[in-house]
Amino acid sequence: MKLAAVPGVTPVSLVSPEQTAEELAALMVRARGPESAHDPGLRQSAVEAAELAHANGAGLVAVVEHAAADPAVLVALVVVSDVPHGVGAAAELREYLEAAAGPDIQDVTEARTERGHPVVIADRIPAGEPGCQLQAIVIEPEGRRMAVFTLHSTTGRGWLELATTLGRLVSSVSFA
Repeated sequence: MKLAAVPGVTPVSLVSPEQTAEELAALMVRARGPESAHDPGLRQSAVEAAELAHANGAGLVAVVEHAAADPAVLVALVVVSDVPHGVGAAAELREYLEAAAGPDIQDVTEARTERGHPVVIADRIPAGEPGCQLQAIVIEPEGRRMAVFTLHSTTGRGWLELATTLGRLVSSVSFA
């Protein structure tokens, strides 16, 4: 999978969970200001995101920033299926997510990237937790790969701006 460089999306190293957590925390402190270095939740969030990313074989971990938002963590990975996706794969995935939606999934939509790849987007507001989460799944037409992007904001401040930045990145996906 190839992605364009998008302003506001800063990737971090995937050398080790510790290095990933350290870089995530440093970027979030830079974005939120030096006083946030004393926030134990910030460091914990970075550690949890790094551990999950490494445990699931993520190919991208990044901080997404916008001037009108608190920073968010982005994790992306490529999933390969046993059989090629059919023409209706995006509609089937959207219908599955809608049917399985619990109270935390607010909306499930379907779109296309600038290259014509189908995308299924699930907007989540985790029950009992502050913040927001957006998942975008780009499907390789007639192929076996899906690129899964998960954007998580612990505060939700500036959520639309962060989601728009993610949209620019997702739109650039190329499976070539």
